[in-house]
Amino acid sequence: MAILCSSVGPALSLKKLIIPSKPASQSFTFTNSIQFANLFHFLTMNSISKPESRSPSLSKSSASASTTSTSIQHDQVPGLGSEEIHSIANQTFRSYSSSSSSPSRTGKGTAIVWFRNDLRVLDNEALYKAWLSSHMVLPVYCIDPRLFSTTYSFGFPKTGALRAQFLIECLDDLKKNLIKYGLNLLIRHGKPEEIIPSLAKAFEAHTVYAQKETCSEEVNVERLVSSGLRRVVLQSSSSESRSGTFTNNPKLQLIWGTTMYHIDDLPFDTGNLPDVYTQFRKAWHDDD
Repeated sequence: MAILCSSVGPALSLKKLIIPSKPASQSFTFTNSIQFANLFHFLTMNSISKPESRSPSLSKSSASASTTSTSIQHDQVPGLGSEEIHSIANQTFRSYSSSSSSPSRTGKGTAIVWFRNDLRVLDNEALYKAWLSSHMVLPVYCIDPRLFSTTYSFGFPKTGALRAQFLIECLDDLKKNLIKYGLNLLIRHGKPEEIIPSLAKAFEAHTVYAQKETCSEEVNVERLVSSGLRRVVLQSSSSESRSGTFTNNPKLQLIWGTTMYHIDDLPFDTGNLPDVYTQFRKAWHDDD
């Protein structure tokens, strides 16, 4: 239960929540796809008990791989400077909480943050809404085995050496940032549609927050997760539940955050999206 930590309490602490630390300068070495899977399995096994020793162990695991393979080694991309981070964080903090209509944190129970492609703490609306609507926040990342399969059309591998290394470095950085603010990233190996509902039931989470994706495979996983959550029955804390007559289900709340313009701000129905850019531009100008 150590992974289930209360997020920051007072409003001022929200500013800290959205300021990530500068990524440490480090490197990892990978040689083949089997090693990637082993490293991800290692992440899963050590995501709770030994977060501080994961990076050295990863390097040691990498060094023990086959010496006949050609190693690929890349340094982590440097992060923003401290002044840049604080400037961005201040702007984000004001946009979330400086308005007179900004809600205060009054939520109860547990909320799950399902991290997908948005492996960041800075300006993460799903994380913010989970914090706002709950008393406890559980961050989760699922290492989907389908990520290491091949594409449907031509059988190309979905994950190569560089992508696997980048993903592990992102998870490492995300975990460190969450630990700084009283949270811990739970990393599980398996399909999200199996893991997320089981966690929601185990921790009695009322909502699962995640960033909305647009590609077909990711959207299909969203449907499967939502369907799985509907089969999870939670006992309500109300007086009706004590009599055994009232139950509810965890909800999947998807947050739009992958485009420059929010989908709700478009001046046309997304079901009738223009086929060419000229029509798209004219729709914007006509709306102005």
